[in-house]
Amino acid sequence: MPASDATPAVLAICGGGNGAHALAAVASAHFNGDIVWLTSSEEKADRLRQGVFSAQGLRATGAVEATARRVRTVSADPAAVIPQSDLVVLVVPAFAHLPLLSRVAPYLKTGAWIVAMPSRSGFEFDLRAVATLKPDRRRVVIGFQTFPWLCRIREFGREVKVNATKATVSAAALPVAAAPAAMTAMSGIIGMEVAALPTFLDLTLGNTGQIIHPVGMYGLFGAWTDRVYAEEEIPAFYAGMDEETGRLLEAVSDEIVTVARALAVAAQGKLDLRGVLPIRTWLQTAYAHAIADASTLARAFSTNAAYRGVMAPMRQIAPDAYVPDFGHRFLTEDIPYGLVVTKAIAQIAGVATPHIDTVISWAQEKMGRQYLVHSALEGRDAHPLRIPQRYGITTIADLVAAYL
Repeated sequence: MPASDATPAVLAICGGGNGAHALAAVASAHFNGDIVWLTSSEEKADRLRQGVFSAQGLRATGAVEATARRVRTVSADPAAVIPQSDLVVLVVPAFAHLPLLSRVAPYLKTGAWIVAMPSRSGFEFDLRAVATLKPDRRRVVIGFQTFPWLCRIREFGREVKVNATKATVSAAALPVAAAPAAMTAMSGIIGMEVAALPTFLDLTLGNTGQIIHPVGMYGLFGAWTDRVYAEEEIPAFYAGMDEETGRLLEAVSDEIVTVARALAVAAQGKLDLRGVLPIRTWLQTAYAHAIADASTLARAFSTNAAYRGVMAPMRQIAPDAYVPDFGHRFLTEDIPYGLVVTKAIAQIAGVATPHIDTVISWAQEKMGRQYLVHSALEGRDAHPLRIPQRYGITTIADLVAAYL
């Protein structure tokens, strides 16, 4: 960041959900500058102000104990938040990235850094859609692979419960040369190690949510037709994972790793994609302290203490009557802003992805979308997404050039 110890930086948080609440409290414990907060509406800003600026303030409880004491401004007006900010952190779902980038771009000062926490897949292509956001020597862009904490708001603006923290998180930077300084800065803000991935392509292909969430939903509800669940019958999302789902997780992960290896070979050493890890390796690294039984991937998920109590996404249709929520972000974010982007890159690499195709085909039917047509990314809803083909990147040479 361009600020120094003598002139502390200003950190802007953009978003109003679980992650934004946690970041406000955690950053207040580690960051030596002011925090400003941009929301999507004045109604949310007012509710946040009532809590954040109350006597008790906004508190993080659970695995992290902290208070958002460094928050100075909360507003829905980007003109009141962004011009003073040295670091602008987007803590919103992937579908909100581009609208939010367009909203803040006119107010960004020269040299302000942009952070997506997390970035999911293809965030780097959203940057291409906003002319003033091209990364360069002064405009550093950082993307997180995952969110550092598992957290839930207990009372809006007043308390966020941090259920678990990861041992380490990974991130990438544009331009690549900025990575060392970027990771050091982010580690200092969130109070944990932030490991640098070689490129943003490692981040896009190594997006673990695109594997875990859609495959987990498929494992639980792949054969679902019309069953209605009582509240006590709602399945745990992780704790009940069966071996068949574990095998599908590994198969999808293996296809993504194959895509990365094919691109690395074709790029003749110009792309370092060693950051695209098998899902089992990632899980055991991120949650080494929390897994009781790593004998199989399914057991590693089901015995991960950090995932304890996480239930399958459901929607209520009547008193004590629930059905799977196929409008949940596990599909609506992790398919179009995850597996579909990976599929687009796989097509450029010439790598077949039958297991990814199976999951996308099932999910698109549940979501009422069309991305794949006979295993090709030619559906009506594919092209508007942040995929490389939308920006004229159709060959391996184009792809390599985009990430250097």
